[in-house]
Amino acid sequence: MPSSAARWDVTLDDLRGALARGELVFYFQPKVSMVLGTLCGAEALIRWRRGDGSIVPPAAFIPLAESSGFITEITLGMLDELVADLAILHAVDRGLVVSFNASARDFEERRLVDSLVRLLDGGLLPAGGVEVELTESAVLAAGPPLVERLDVLRKRGVSLAMDDFGTGYSSIDTLSRLPFTTLKVDQGIVGRMQESAKDATIVESSIRLAHCLGLDIVAEGIETEAVFLRLQAAGCSVGQGFWMGRPMPLDDLVALLRSGRRWPAGAIGLVHMAMLDHLEWRKALVDALLSAEPGGNPPPPDAFSRFDIEPTECRLGRWYKGPAKELAGIAAFAELEEPHDALHACGKRIVSASLRGVRFHDLVSEMRDLTRHSTRIIGLLQELEHAVLERLADGERARSGQQREARASAAAAPR
Repeated sequence: MPSSAARWDVTLDDLRGALARGELVFYFQPKVSMVLGTLCGAEALIRWRRGDGSIVPPAAFIPLAESSGFITEITLGMLDELVADLAILHAVDRGLVVSFNASARDFEERRLVDSLVRLLDGGLLPAGGVEVELTESAVLAAGPPLVERLDVLRKRGVSLAMDDFGTGYSSIDTLSRLPFTTLKVDQGIVGRMQESAKDATIVESSIRLAHCLGLDIVAEGIETEAVFLRLQAAGCSVGQGFWMGRPMPLDDLVALLRSGRRWPAGAIGLVHMAMLDHLEWRKALVDALLSAEPGGNPPPPDAFSRFDIEPTECRLGRWYKGPAKELAGIAAFAELEEPHDALHACGKRIVSASLRGVRFHDLVSEMRDLTRHSTRIIGLLQELEHAVLERLADGERARSGQQREARASAAAAPR
């Protein structure tokens, strides 16, 4: 069977000419915040728009560009257009983050990193507004040069996304070595999660893994509202896929931004994450105490070094001071701070006593206090859950009412 490039009669010289003539352009696929229900970003995808207006599909030239090594020339050659397009988008929404794809080959030499650094340092490319996506399979064999060059970008505030997470065989090892800030769950797994319990578990576990590592999580390949809502309930923060929007020209994305379009918003998944975060924090404290018991000797000074003892440093605390502020108008949210601070104060006393050599069985009273604060926190988080569910129900009723009114207006309109 002939390759897509052969069917389109694409040669490397054709591709070089397309780049030189400015026929390679960016199309943008929207990314939607599942918490706020608004556009929060877009992925810049290269398209070949010929002089006659026809579009050459990516499958007809991207594999050729990668196999020939010309992909790096394309990446470098498109940077000026990325800068220009991002300036237009940021004139409409300064908070929009645009990601673009790079291959491991692009980082085998310094030209891409050096070019990005010049644009960043010159103020032409805002660090907080751009993200580099690398496929998981492309970085599995990453060596020190790639790690070093990615570190250069991270130190300047550029986000790094592992694309197609879940398709490689050593994802966890890759995550431990490279400074990624975002995981993008592979669209194939996302697309199968409604039919496959195993795929659904993989997706939900990936979301939890990203959360525990402090990484942003993006699910790609969302083609139905049902999948969007399921991912939202699982705690996914950003979605991308045909249901929200197909890749579109720059002007269409600008129009979409200006339209103020909204999608279903909901923080229920993040509330559930907060519950798990708290329970895991308490378990980590108990585990640390039990591990210090053998022999009856005081634990070493670093026994609790991985334990987040400050209320602003644990995952629940970071969520409360950050993303959860969207829930600030709910009474249970305001009440969370007092028992959470008290929990950590109690935890500090327990850790201090353990480091002085106090045995676990002599800390029962303090542990009961810890449990009392913990129970209060879980209760408030459940109240928060109920309030969020009520908001979702109110929103659904409002949308249903608007749809009924729209249908009634359409039926009453003169024909």
